[in-house]
Amino acid sequence: MSSTHSSRRSGLLVAAVLVLLALAVGIACAAAIMQLPRAALIPGVPEKIIEVPTVRLQQITASKSQANMAVLRQTYFVRNNVPHIRLGADEFKLLPLSRLEYTPSAQEFKASQQMPVYLTPYRNYVYGQPYKIPDVVDHRPNQTSIKDQAGRLTCVCFASMAGLEVAYGGTVIDLSENYANYLYMKAEDRGCKSAGLQTHMSADYLSDHGVCRETVCPYQTSYPAWCNNGANPAPAKRADAEAKRPFKIKSYHKIWRKDDLATDTGAWINNPRYLEAILRSGKDIVFGTYVAGWSGDCTGVLDVQLGPGGNPLPSVAGHAMLVCGYNRPEEYFMVKNSWGTDKGQDGYFYLSYDYIRTYAKYGYVIDEVEPLALVPLRPMLRAVPMQRSND
Repeated sequence: MSSTHSSRRSGLLVAAVLVLLALAVGIACAAAIMQLPRAALIPGVPEKIIEVPTVRLQQITASKSQANMAVLRQTYFVRNNVPHIRLGADEFKLLPLSRLEYTPSAQEFKASQQMPVYLTPYRNYVYGQPYKIPDVVDHRPNQTSIKDQAGRLTCVCFASMAGLEVAYGGTVIDLSENYANYLYMKAEDRGCKSAGLQTHMSADYLSDHGVCRETVCPYQTSYPAWCNNGANPAPAKRADAEAKRPFKIKSYHKIWRKDDLATDTGAWINNPRYLEAILRSGKDIVFGTYVAGWSGDCTGVLDVQLGPGGNPLPSVAGHAMLVCGYNRPEEYFMVKNSWGTDKGQDGYFYLSYDYIRTYAKYGYVIDEVEPLALVPLRPMLRAVPMQRSND
């Protein structure tokens, strides 16, 4: 009897050991699988998984459509280590992810939370409380014309010049993206053919140095002759531009991303309420974003799309534009782009609120510009009758 019980106990012990071994092997295999590099959705194009809080992720995966990966694989490619997007017959360079990444310091985060005085009336709204705000704000009539960066990696130059132009009166002044590119690359000790820069850094450079008008240093769709071999402008060209560069930022505030932002609250670039409040105050936002899922001619509202695993598409690159309006009932922002008038809505793109919540990276607002003796400052926006709501 005792021998039988002993045999049974031995058998149970062996079985338990085998079960534990099987579990251990399974866990080890799962860990090994998790450590394997995931195949890129678009072969040859680096990508970044975007962090989204669980609540946001659940909302997005329940409401968004699957991306057409066959189309996206024809849309994005890398040439000379620079990501490109192919839209119809045109190709545009995008900011490499390595040029987009930046982690603000604790001090920078703290400074960004100090809202300017002109946003005081909207503070409650920004922090999620009810406040009457127009359903639609549209600053497109205050902008200079849509431009085309063509084959150059100068989106930050166009976005920042658009922001500075509108701060000086919108359609009154046309500023030089060519000179801005020289200025930024010189500040970063790089040649003018170098691949872009972090969007928010242009605010620092424009507060240290002014830029000139477009007529002084016109943009060229291919790299100018003085860019050969990575060189910067010839001395005479540089002197001419620098002698006529009175346009400069006096003060600005940067806006950062909060990865774990689960609700629309706070002074963050991925809070649509904050962007609405800035736009309602009469300001525009120089804006850097991750790019994911854009294709065709980018007409309609660009929204979050899901990859094969059911999560939001990873980003393949970045881009800089100017946020200049919103439509709250239809939940999209209007952004001024630099890819010509035949892309998007006559050159403007519409980004959904969910796209902003998911992919917005950072930005800044020009609070004040250096005064000019002969140039009128931007007038207050005229009040336009608009529908209002109470949330």
